[in-house]
Amino acid sequence: MASKDTTKRNFIALMMEGTLFLTATSFLDADTVISVFIHTFSGSLQLTGLASTLRTAASLIAQLLVGPYVHRIKNLPAFIVTIMFIFRPLFLLMVLILAFELDSSVIIWIFLLIYALFWASDGTVVVPWLDVLGRVIPSKRRGRLFGNQQVFGGIGGLIAGYIVKTTLDNAWLSEPAKFSILFSLAGILLLFSAIAMLFVRDSDKRISSPRVNIMEYYRKLPGYLKLNRDYRRMLSVQLIGSFGGAVIPFIVLFGKSTFELSPAQVSTIIYLQIMGSLIGGFFWGTLSQRFGNRYVIWVSKFISCIIPLLGLISIGLYGIIPPMLLLVPMCVLAGINKGAWMGYTNYTIDVVDEENRPAYFVLTSLITFPTTFLSYLAGVMADTLGFIPLFIISLGTSVIATGLALTLESPPDDSPSLQPSALP
Repeated sequence: MASKDTTKRNFIALMMEGTLFLTATSFLDADTVISVFIHTFSGSLQLTGLASTLRTAASLIAQLLVGPYVHRIKNLPAFIVTIMFIFRPLFLLMVLILAFELDSSVIIWIFLLIYALFWASDGTVVVPWLDVLGRVIPSKRRGRLFGNQQVFGGIGGLIAGYIVKTTLDNAWLSEPAKFSILFSLAGILLLFSAIAMLFVRDSDKRISSPRVNIMEYYRKLPGYLKLNRDYRRMLSVQLIGSFGGAVIPFIVLFGKSTFELSPAQVSTIIYLQIMGSLIGGFFWGTLSQRFGNRYVIWVSKFISCIIPLLGLISIGLYGIIPPMLLLVPMCVLAGINKGAWMGYTNYTIDVVDEENRPAYFVLTSLITFPTTFLSYLAGVMADTLGFIPLFIISLGTSVIATGLALTLESPPDDSPSLQPSALP
């Protein structure tokens, strides 16, 4: 068992790493800043959806490649830090790219490459990071850790949001100059997040693992799904709920294109979505600690029902009430829901044992991989059919996911439903 001082040190270091990372990604948010960036340089909703798809797909593919070998890495914190220092400053390159005044299509495709590499690197460290977290932070404090990351990251996000709004509203700056400022700030903060990770110390009580046969590893993965009912139910909620979440990257563009919002109104709803992330950090952390992670999942699915419903109402009442009256709560709720991922992560940690924890996270990545294309398909649908079918599908799947979330059970503390000996 790690000493209290070591646990405290790890808690602070992981909190700082997450806080700086979340603050940095406020400058790179696929649902706000990046969607506006791509739309500004390309005018394409499909490319906006592609960016969201690349973000998720690159991360999941990296998790699938690295996950089987996590227990073979002798020093996980050192591995994580190395990857972070190589890839997290990548967005500083975009400052140079934008300075060269290249063709807009070239800029967009270079950006998408950098964007994919960055999120692939994040996926590379996700499973090791969660494995370290599950070992060095006690179960009762994990919800608070994620909550603190979200709260302090949300405060940083508010500051970032103000900078984003001020920068995008500045009529004296060219579009390349505006986004150069945002990308440079993101790159610097991401570099500092890697520095924070240097202070994490892993537990000495890691479970040793034999040499991995990759084909045998993936052959066994379906067995984990069959043996753990709690995990299986949670995964079904996550899969169906992802259809409901596909609308989130397009809320800002929905308001911009449907209601012809002014630049000031667009930057305002971007800022409100970031503010929602701050509220969500405190809310989800408190809910997780006091009531458990199944309630985090259920409430987030209920919010997912409200967002597309507000979108449909805003279209139906256009011309009767100001669109901002409904766009504001849509964006705030979308921001709040961004932090709800902690419910799935913590619930998985709660219901599986330490030895098989990396395998379950890899299994999640493998099964949810097809859903990474939903954002792109949603962009195609919005481009060709409009937003009404997109909102209807989002609402319907969110209602189903909410019903399934009600069947989740709270796991007993420190009593995972699958033991290490369950699989040969």
